[in-house]
Amino acid sequence: MENINKQQVMEILNKYNFDKNEYVVISGASMVMHNIKDYTNDVDISVSKKLYNELLENYNCEFERYDEQDNVNIYFIDGIINFSTNYFDVEYEIIDGIKFQTIDSILELKQKLNREKDQLDIQKIIEKREQSKEVTKK
Repeated sequence: MENINKQQVMEILNKYNFDKNEYVVISGASMVMHNIKDYTNDVDISVSKKLYNELLENYNCEFERYDEQDNVNIYFIDGIINFSTNYFDVEYEIIDGIKFQTIDSILELKQKLNREKDQLDIQKIIEKREQSKEVTKK
């Protein structure tokens, strides 16, 4: 699925109804919820080991890749929810009852990964912060 907007992020998360204490929404979907991006291509979540095992047991999970840096497997559910256990301890804030990675934490993660797509997201975060500062000054 492509071009998932803010409303659709919430619809997807509510559809699956995972235990809200066992996951945090990270990266692109969190950027959408913080109004930094209009759309994302999937919903990345970081899950507890408990939920990780439940997802593998109860869903038709498709292996996406092995992350050597963090030593974890990353999976997809229905080609739309991407999950692993890495980054479960990121800073988050609660939006509509769901944990979403904070903007500062997203920036830190994107700078650490520093892939081409991350560089674009870093720029968007910085631009959004500058816009916020301008609004505050007025």
